[in-house]
Amino acid sequence: MKVEKTITLMADWVPLLLNDWLSGNLPVDLSVLPGRWNGFRVIKVTIEAQTFENLMAKIRAFNAMIEAKGYGPRANKK
Repeated sequence: MKVEKTITLMADWVPLLLNDWLSGNLPVDLSVLPGRWNGFRVIKVTIEAQTFENLMAKIRAFNAMIEAKGYGPRANKK
């Protein structure tokens, strides 16, 4: 059984390094698409897994990674 979850990120909050990684070097269980939400540019990240437990582990790992890279409203401020 394949399960998936889509996470929507504010595009301007994604650090440039993370944005480059999401644009190019993706594992096969992640897909990334640009989009719009209420007029804001967003990045929709879909995570796929074979089991719900595996999906939750991948979501936790992805969240930890984006937080460690500095995701947030000041991500690209100098």
